[in-house]
Amino acid sequence: MKQTQRHDAIIELVKKQGYVSTEELVEHFSVSPQTIRRDLNDLAEQNMILRHHGGAALPSSSVNTPWHDRKATQTEEKERIARKVAAQIPNGSTLFIDIGTTPEAVAHALLGHSNLRIVTNNLNVANTLMAKEDFRIILAGGELRSRDGGIIGEATQDFIAQFRLDFGILGISGIDSDGSLLEFDYHGGTHQARDYRKFAPRDAGGGSLQIWP
Repeated sequence: MKQTQRHDAIIELVKKQGYVSTEELVEHFSVSPQTIRRDLNDLAEQNMILRHHGGAALPSSSVNTPWHDRKATQTEEKERIARKVAAQIPNGSTLFIDIGTTPEAVAHALLGHSNLRIVTNNLNVANTLMAKEDFRIILAGGELRSRDGGIIGEATQDFIAQFRLDFGILGISGIDSDGSLLEFDYHGGTHQARDYRKFAPRDAGGGSLQIWP
């Protein structure tokens, strides 16, 4: 395959999947990692993809949608997802609720529950749930992201990781081929892999991790 054809195919894969790892591209095109890195660098210079360590994503201009716009997008779908998720969470559960407009919809759907213990790095979630006096809200510390009320940073992740949770309501941008959950890093406009094992349900709960579209 000629280089130009491979470039076009890489762009199509990134558009289709949102994110493609270097490993996946090496296997797909049966070429060396060095060849793929050169391809990605060339495409990044043309602003056709967003290049970062480990793979390629859509350009940041395509993904960095303002929070208010995302909040008003697909509201009915988010509410349906939120109701289904909330229906699976028993009263008295301990859960984590992440940054994102879909997790925020889940928070609203949980207002009919009782005695929940909620860990969150989302100010909007905390503001929604604080109306429930029987809820225990634990807000993570870290850097406040003013654009969407998210609290981010390594200290935030370390704080959340210390809890044993029954459920984790995660806001994600995609799922990598190895099962890693991906999110956009708004500082750099890139995808970052998230280790979701810290959100695994405790053994006594008998729960399971579920990914909702």
